[in-house]
Order: sequence, then structure tokens, then C-alpha cells
Amino acid sequence: MAVRVLVTRAIEDGLALQAELLGCDIDAVLAPMLSFEFFNPLAEAEDPVQAYLITSRNGAEALARYTESRTVPVLAVGAATAERLAYLGFESVESADGDAADLAALARSRLDPAAGPLIFLSAEIVAGDIEGALSADGFDLRRIIAYRGVPERILARDVEAQIRAGEIQGVLFFSPRAGRTFISLVEQAGLASFCDEMTAYCLSDAVADAVSTMPWAAVRIAAKPTKGDLLALLAAPCHKDA
Repeated sequence: MAVRVLVTRAIEDGLALQAELLGCDIDAVLAPMLSFEFFNPLAEAEDPVQAYLITSRNGAEALARYTESRTVPVLAVGAATAERLAYLGFESVESADGDAADLAALARSRLDPAAGPLIFLSAEIVAGDIEGALSADGFDLRRIIAYRGVPERILARDVEAQIRAGEIQGVLFFSPRAGRTFISLVEQAGLASFCDEMTAYCLSDAVADAVSTMPWAAVRIAAKPTKGDLLALLAAPCHKDA
């Protein structure tokens, strides 16, 4: 019997991941914990922008709304974000293949504090401190809050039923906020005790900390904060790295 896991990513990313997992004989059930709302694009910076920093697929979508230019360099946190930027037409994209700290390190190695401002399009809540790290190195980094995650208020009935029936063996978590939302909804539904038969698969230590209050059968953390490393925990060799 195929392993069955919950995918807590937002719906568009979740659908793509569900299809990928099904190809690896893993039964993926969609359970989005966040939906996303984009704010109206602000006017582009008057100063010539040295580079944009993007930390998510939603950030890529926000950048496409923010600027008509596709030639300014873009530094992306990971391969999946970089692929989305390339799909949206951005011509100079480089991936840090990691987390916020890796993205800041890439910016230091590729960019010059004296060569112009950096624009960081982000959600309201971000992981890591890219602003502090690069500002301390003399970069003029300007953060624009371009979108926000809206937490779900209730578990879907089919997801709740499958958890109660013991049909879910694991849950995939990609962000601390999605993890905290899941914990809140599980507690609200009186399902906390059912987590002791499920494994939490976490993208990073921060994500694992966010879900640590549940009595999981096990908590497993990706070797690197990438989709590929997270899926490797499922022993799914047919996945694509991202």
C-alpha cells in the first residue's frame, strides 16, 4: 500500500507536488494551510536597481507584477523559485540553493554595496533576517511587502476524517507558519492525539520547532532546506530536486 501524506503547501504548489509524489507511488492528500493575497504593485524604484532578492514562488509572482523589466539580475533562494522566475521571463536568475542565510551569502559574493540598491519583495512574515545581514554589510536593501499568507480557519472534512481513521502516515511542512496553522487546526478539531502515528517531515529546524508541540511518531528534517531534500526523507528517488 502506498504511503499517504498530507501536503500543506498552498494550492498551486500543492497540486504540482501532489502530482510529483503520485509518480513516486506516494499518495498525497492536499491540505493547504495558507492561501496568498497580493498587494497592488508599488511604483518601481527611481534609482537603478542592482538586483532583486526573491525567497518564494509567490515572491516571483510579485516581482513580475512589480516591474516590467526582465533584464535586472534576480537572486533566488532555491531552484524552484529560480525556475518560476525563468518561466516568468526573467533573463538573469541565480539560485542560492538553500535558505535566507544562503541567499544573503550569494548576494555578498555576487553584488557590490556601492553598485546600487537591492529590492527584496517579501511576504508580511519572513524567515531569516536578510535585511539585517545585508544592511550590516553596507548594502542598501529595500524590502517591499508584496503579498501575505492567509491561514486556513478549519481543516477540510475529508482531511479530518482521514486523520481520525489513521489513514495518514505523514505530513509535509515547508514553512513555520504553515506548521503553526496546522497545529492550531488539529488542536481545534481535537485531533492532537492522532499525531502520534504520523511523521512530521520538515524543511528546516525552524519548521520542526514550529510543530514540536505535537506528539509525533517522529520528526524528520531535510538535510538542506530544499524540496528535493525534504522529499528524499520519503525515500522517493524519482523526485526532481528543487
